Amino acid sequence: MSKIVTRAYIADKLANPNAEYVMHFVGRALVVLLNRQTADEQATAHTTHTNNRGFSQSDAKSGTLCAKYYLKHNKLEPWMIGNWVRGWRGQPRIAKYWVQLNEAAQAKAATKEMAA
Repeated sequence: MSKIVTRAYIADKLANPNAEYVMHFVGRALVVLLNRQTADEQATAHTTHTNNRGFSQSDAKSGTLCAKYYLKHNKLEPWMIGNWVRGWRGQPRIAKYWVQLNEAAQAKAATKEMAA
């Protein structure tokens, strides 16, 4: 299956002038990453397993906080969005998770394909 989510795809979505669209895009991506964390990592907001799933150690606390806030309120605060849209090594911080987001998108597409 071809790539669905790439760094360029994420950057394109974040460039959308509709702030609410960007907020929901970031929020859904954070929830995908939270769901890839282990249960103990979700509970403690720390990355303790080196399994290339979920948030990195440096993003675990803010990622968990933002994802849980999005799940509870169906929105993110402006500072939360800024944290994930702001650059990290020349790209938006959320884009560093493109491989995991692509895996999740492919799994979702495969599930839809099998249901059809």
